[in-house]
Amino acid sequence: MKQFDERGAQLLGLSCDTHHALRVWAAALGGIGYPLLSDHCPQGKTAQGLGILNAEGGYPARSVTVIDPQGIVRAFHTYPPGQLPVPGEVLAELVSLQGK
Repeated sequence: MKQFDERGAQLLGLSCDTHHALRVWAAALGGIGYPLLSDHCPQGKTAQGLGILNAEGGYPARSVTVIDPQGIVRAFHTYPPGQLPVPGEVLAELVSLQGK
């Protein structure tokens, strides 16, 4: 995700799985190029605060949140099950927000 690094953006993944489960999952995929955060204990507390927790299923909705250096949310998108964010679209929005 070099393009995001070049724009000064930090990518993070958030899951309600344990740290161990996230490490095993990332290894099974051949590695993940950004940090994965565990929202396991207490279960989903961060996802709940972001308004993306599926409380019935116990997992967060797939989403992208763009937060500026001052901590202000500048963009927020959720995706239905089975749909992935398109990195090029997220990068284009980041470029637009940065005005560059």
